[in-house]
Amino acid sequence: MAAIEFVLILPILIILVFWLIDFARLIQADLIATNVSREGGSLVSRGINSGETFLNMLQASAEPLNLNGSGKIYVHRIAAGTSASTPNPYIDPSQGLARGALGVSSSTGSGFPLLGLPAKLYDHLTFSEAPQNAPDILELWVVEVYYVYKPITPFLGCTPGYDGVLVRSKSIF
Repeated sequence: MAAIEFVLILPILIILVFWLIDFARLIQADLIATNVSREGGSLVSRGINSGETFLNMLQASAEPLNLNGSGKIYVHRIAAGTSASTPNPYIDPSQGLARGALGVSSSTGSGFPLLGLPAKLYDHLTFSEAPQNAPDILELWVVEVYYVYKPITPFLGCTPGYDGVLVRSKSIF
């Protein structure tokens, strides 16, 4: 009787173990993406931004995730408004970086309200009229990391149309 119960319960236990492992790996992927975006934002805000070398450092810090094949990194510099004729902040296209094969677009840009920034932060970048005139902040750096996590659980991976879970992180410095 015990052997029959064991045979009936074993597949359920194996599925639970796979799901537990997948959930732990998903949390790890989320933490790695968060750490890469924070470290990238910290480095770029301190002036460490040499294009390909900088992106190579970020990718290397993302191990074991393959951000080049299953992910995307965006780096944007948002400059403050400079005068009454150009009061709104803008994305500096000469300072933007991107790398990765994932077909996901950045959540920072002209197609988003307030360039994808929180309203209070956007207001600090806006040139205002007298008495202050100048914006409170001259520039911001935004680093976004996207990664598609694909589970090892055979049941989830065999579902038609299931491409994985999109993990994303955005840091503003």
